[in-house]
Amino acid sequence: MFKNLHFAMRKLGVGLGLLSIANSFLYAQQWANGSGVQAVSGTSTTKTTPVCNNTDPGNNPGDVGCVSFIYKGSSVSYNTVRGKDGRIWLQQNLGSTQVATSMTDEDSYGDLFQWGRWDDGHQKKNSLTVGIPTPNSPDGLAGIASFITGSWWSANSLTDQWSANSMASVNSGDGYDPCKAIGQGWKMPNQADWTALQNAEIINNPATAYSSTLKLPAAGYRSPSSGDYTFVGQRGYYWSSTPSSFGAKYFYIGTTIGNPNAGSPRGQGQSVRCIKEVSSLGTSEIKLNTVGVYPNPTNGILNIKVDSVIESVQVTNVVGQVIDVPFFTNHINMQGIPNGVYVVQLKLKNGQTFSKKIIKN
Repeated sequence: MFKNLHFAMRKLGVGLGLLSIANSFLYAQQWANGSGVQAVSGTSTTKTTPVCNNTDPGNNPGDVGCVSFIYKGSSVSYNTVRGKDGRIWLQQNLGSTQVATSMTDEDSYGDLFQWGRWDDGHQKKNSLTVGIPTPNSPDGLAGIASFITGSWWSANSLTDQWSANSMASVNSGDGYDPCKAIGQGWKMPNQADWTALQNAEIINNPATAYSSTLKLPAAGYRSPSSGDYTFVGQRGYYWSSTPSSFGAKYFYIGTTIGNPNAGSPRGQGQSVRCIKEVSSLGTSEIKLNTVGVYPNPTNGILNIKVDSVIESVQVTNVVGQVIDVPFFTNHINMQGIPNGVYVVQLKLKNGQTFSKKIIKN
């Protein structure tokens, strides 16, 4: 195609310099429109983008799928992956153009959201800054597409949420979850979700975050006071939907630590990585490969059906705290802990890990 284009333009007397400009414009225009053109060795070429059939990953850690949805007004297709925690995650940050090829891959960094906000334009890297709105909560954001500097949503109530299904559902205590735009079952991960993933993948620095099944890059963060960018290419900051008295919880990936219990002001701009909830929730036994955990809900005794030797068992509550419970002969005794939602994580001798949400009542 490009050979014929060159010939035709020469025949019309168009110089190679103008031709180069035309090719560059074509590349920029098509990339901006999401049609999959990329530069290769200084020239432009058509990139063949696989058709996304919206199929979930298989049950093995590292299996991939894809999902299509509308983001920033355009149709996009993102990779999905089965994590070692047994859950389905996006394999890309919201706003990225590809899965990370390294921990410093700028095309994989994506957008940086303030806690409780959604795809309103504030998350773009070139968005302008603005002072705090009135009221200083999600219901005060109408028409604001800028990054808020100052103490955004600063009451820091522990009852605040980032879980609304649409902008119409936003109120003073609940922001629109940007992951809901992906489709049924998608949501912001909470602190327990990040805790289970960090334990399963053994993420303790940016290198292990990138080498994980999720390919988490080190996108840094945007300052809540100045709007400046910090630690880009050095550290990872991934929001959870869990509030804290300091602001909100996030998964911090520093030089020598992976901490899903870190907290920061809600005005900080951080990466968003979404998780699919429906693949792990249920009220009966659900198997992943050869593992089953039942009954769910349970009134105390949880049975584990598995074809491999269990190496370790960990139970955490919804805020990521490890709960001490007795484990014996493939049974977990949860009778002595309060009713609520917990995450049970198993590590097997064969190297497989499994994580499941359990309701204790």
